[in-house]
Amino acid sequence: MWCVLIGGQLAASLLPGDDVLWESPLALFLIVVIAASTCAVAAGVVIAVAWRDDTAELGLLGAFTMAMSLLPLVHGITTPGVWYGPNDATMSSVFWALPIASVVVVPLIAPRSAWARATTRRWRGLVAIHLLIIGVVSVGLLVSPSLLPVWPMSSVTAITVAVASMSVCVALSYRQLTLSVIANSLRPFAVSVGFAFVGVSSLVWVARAPFTAGFWLAHVLDIIGVLMVTIGAVVALRQKADVREMLRPLTVHTPLAAFELGLDPLVHRFVASLETKDPVTRDHVVRSAELAMAVGDRLGISAHDMHALGLGALLHDLGKLTIPDEILNKPDRLDADEFAIVQSHAAAGERLVRESVALAQIGPIVRGHHERLDGRGYPDGLVGDAIPLLARIVSVCDAFDAMAETRQYRVGMGAERAISILREHAGSQWDPRVVEALVDVVQRQRAEVGRLGQVGRVPAHEPDSVSHLVSCGCQDSLPREVLMTLARSPD
Repeated sequence: MWCVLIGGQLAASLLPGDDVLWESPLALFLIVVIAASTCAVAAGVVIAVAWRDDTAELGLLGAFTMAMSLLPLVHGITTPGVWYGPNDATMSSVFWALPIASVVVVPLIAPRSAWARATTRRWRGLVAIHLLIIGVVSVGLLVSPSLLPVWPMSSVTAITVAVASMSVCVALSYRQLTLSVIANSLRPFAVSVGFAFVGVSSLVWVARAPFTAGFWLAHVLDIIGVLMVTIGAVVALRQKADVREMLRPLTVHTPLAAFELGLDPLVHRFVASLETKDPVTRDHVVRSAELAMAVGDRLGISAHDMHALGLGALLHDLGKLTIPDEILNKPDRLDADEFAIVQSHAAAGERLVRESVALAQIGPIVRGHHERLDGRGYPDGLVGDAIPLLARIVSVCDAFDAMAETRQYRVGMGAERAISILREHAGSQWDPRVVEALVDVVQRQRAEVGRLGQVGRVPAHEPDSVSHLVSCGCQDSLPREVLMTLARSPD
């Protein structure tokens, strides 16, 4: 796609001679003013939706498209021969539009990095400052058209700046294309194409003069691209309210990891049911899903597998909806019959996800998240690599969160102790490679560990007595030998 767009724009811009295709200042004025105004309104809607829903990625994309709307609007308004005479603002406004717009979306290129996370946590302030700068620059150009420098078309400087700005759009387009695969959805693909159109439009500076074929083609690409990014972003990131609230940790901490988990009706039913039946499990699966995505990314799994991993981690406890409330929320130790009923949730969850064609692929993850490498897990007693890798990832993340965080049946022991238990039993219960990937994620983002999902989270602390752990029925997350080890250990 990029090759076709770049080739088409360069071919139109480098046609032999300086022939003008259609020199009409009034047409340029009307086309650009109407299109840019429409884009500005659409960008405003994107920002308003993001502000309401606290969606960092959507807010940053809105700021990007606002810059790509207001500065081109200045370009249209200052078209020589309509309201203004010859001036620099006509070209400087579009020259600087993409570089200024690109600054605000750079965090979206590497959303899992520490600096990107820090930025997106404060996205409202960043967007507000960016909008203020855009507004000041736009008004300034209308008042003083020579406010910003501009270089002649086809000059080395102009082309260098254009290519540098286009590279940001290339990275964002690729990221959205990856998201489309992760989400198994065409909607992020529309955003990807929009970034491609906007990026290629910057190659207008390769053209020799205004009103040439390359000049007009760049305007068409820019207008279509901005509209595709704005409309596509809202559609792609829109969630039902209940799903959006549940996935807030994913959308805030790792913006592009949201990947439209709520597309399937079964997911919506799961969220709604957990909201009333078991809020503690709801919070647990959200934290587990975020951690699983980070661990999967650390292990370098494919985009297609990331989609399955995210869904599998979110729905790994789906089968608990079949467990009676009096057993699920029992604060005391479970008896043998009750524990057998709890163990049935893995197979029950698989049966539920297989009701959906879209979710059937995650059946092995849901069924296998309590299997052990040594074959002593359930429901099938699988051994070693017979357990799907994605199920092994969910198993480790599930156990870490179950041990570290407070649940219905016990007090959380904290991250450090949970990690020590994972390492002690790596190779027998858990995959050592997955355990070390989780440890790496936790240690590298230590400042973020307490944020792995603020929804319903209780500060972790050491239990007053390990006998509480042994007697409270937490066998679902801790192996028997771990419980015995803890029971023999001093507090």
